[in-house]
Amino acid sequence: MDFFEYWKPCLAIGLTKHPDDLVVLDELNHELQKPIDSEFEFGLPPGPFFGPLKTAKIVLCYANPSRDSKTSEVVADVALKEQLFAQLDGLHSYPYQIPGWDKWFKPVANSLFNGNCEQAAKHISVFNLVPYASTNMDIVQSFATSLPSVWAAQEYLRYTLIPKAKRKEILLVMCRSSQLWGLQTSHDAENIIINRTRVGFTDDTKMRVKAWCHQLALEQC
Repeated sequence: MDFFEYWKPCLAIGLTKHPDDLVVLDELNHELQKPIDSEFEFGLPPGPFFGPLKTAKIVLCYANPSRDSKTSEVVADVALKEQLFAQLDGLHSYPYQIPGWDKWFKPVANSLFNGNCEQAAKHISVFNLVPYASTNMDIVQSFATSLPSVWAAQEYLRYTLIPKAKRKEILLVMCRSSQLWGLQTSHDAENIIINRTRVGFTDDTKMRVKAWCHQLALEQC
């Protein structure tokens, strides 16, 4: 199934958990006593990706969305949650104006787009292995790859994003959890970058992203 069709039920009727995950989440929580309810923030819409994944020229692969001090504000705000649900169509810019999100996105824009958040938001998509926000991915990773939605993300990476990167249609940057994504090397592809640092971007990654932007003549990149 098309990856965007896969997430369409959540967009159409406002589901915060993908239907395919429901049974597994319940089993993990009750039968295996994994800390699902306390670790995931199910008050937020799912975030398998943010930004225009359908058209983005730069895709950054991360572990999952984060939960921070501003998350409760977003959960309580109907308009903000609608904005996040709308992201699931794969065409909207990265929503850095949401409370707390600019704190994470501004350093990304500073590193890769000379501080221009608007342009970064148009050209970058953040692709998450796990679609549900949490505080600590170190806990989540013990059961992350059991979720069907994670399998769908891995499949989209393998059969859509990696081939697009090999054809030099996108720049694919593996930022976090490469071992869980199943992509720890570049496969000898110039447009696949393994960013080997836990925080931010290496100098080599920054240089290659800027060279890619220059090649595509992305405005203000």
